[in-house]
Amino acid sequence: MFSNVIFFPKFEFEKFWQDAKCTDIIEDSYQVSYFEFVSYFEKNNSINKHNLIIGINFTYGWMPTIFHFKSNNLNEVLVLLNRVKSESKLNEDELSILIKLFNNSLVGTSKILHFINPNLYPILDSRVYNYLFGKNPHYKQLNNIKIYFNYINLVDEIINHQEFEEVNQIISGKVGYQISKIRVIDIIMYTNAKNKLVLEQIN
Repeated sequence: MFSNVIFFPKFEFEKFWQDAKCTDIIEDSYQVSYFEFVSYFEKNNSINKHNLIIGINFTYGWMPTIFHFKSNNLNEVLVLLNRVKSESKLNEDELSILIKLFNNSLVGTSKILHFINPNLYPILDSRVYNYLFGKNPHYKQLNNIKIYFNYINLVDEIINHQEFEEVNQIISGKVGYQISKIRVIDIIMYTNAKNKLVLEQIN
């Protein structure tokens, strides 16, 4: 039994497995750039100010808005990001520090966290939200830290399900190289979300 169903009342696990097997991988700019973004952080043993500035700006290549730092708390953020790189999970207060710096956007923050450690943090954007809840989100809903942490827990449960390994192999095979299990889930939800044209406007 999945303990997180209560947080995602529209989420149907059987439908997820079916969607996974039918997911078509489109070779678009997202697929091409994804490998390079993840590789950038993999090649650096630690994250410094230079890496952070480069990384957050290419991350915002996946966003419809221009990036602006919203605080000057770079040193504390670098400590947190290096913890993420070394497999450490952040708490809600620590995540809030990152969001405040990164344009006050949980979506943007979740993306750079994923690029830094794709085995630990999923991306929560408008399409994923739509897949989870069956409706388009408002800005405050996309910036809800509790929803994001509940989503992280849900992703962990999906990965630990007995049917997931088959799904993992199917999607990785379609991509053409081994991607993280979290990225597999992201692709399935992002690709199968409804009302994509509307979602693009707020993502």
